[in-house]
Amino acid sequence: MKSHPSQEQLIDYLHGELAPGEDAAFLLHLEGCDDCRGRYEDEAHLTESLRSFARSTERELPAGVRAVIWSAVESSHRELGWAQRLAAWLRPAVAIPVAATLVVAAFVGYDSVAHRSGAPTIDAAYYLDDHAALTSAVPFNEGNTVPAALFTTESADGAQ
Repeated sequence: MKSHPSQEQLIDYLHGELAPGEDAAFLLHLEGCDDCRGRYEDEAHLTESLRSFARSTERELPAGVRAVIWSAVESSHRELGWAQRLAAWLRPAVAIPVAATLVVAAFVGYDSVAHRSGAPTIDAAYYLDDHAALTSAVPFNEGNTVPAALFTTESADGAQ
């Protein structure tokens, strides 16, 4: 270390929170710097004083609170009955096939409903016949024959 460490670095070193390389450099600096060694010892003494004060003023939980906590812990660890263990064991064995069955039923049901209630289909031959009828009825189209009704001079009511 080329400069004196900060107070935060000193505290991190004291609590063992520095990276190994930084820790080694800090230790080397402490061995050669009387000022930093004095700061380190002061901080270590303060930390130990705070820990001993916390231990001496530590209070116990009331007996009623401890009893409630322990009863909750014990009830969560109680042995399950054979029926509950069997149900817990079968839960995945039942749930997975049921879910798979529902997925297959939904797919098959959708597929059959889509084909049953779909729009009516028209055969392709209908379109070909319709096209042939329209093109034969359009006069003056290249390659089409003109219907004989267009060549008569009579009107629909019989007058000429």
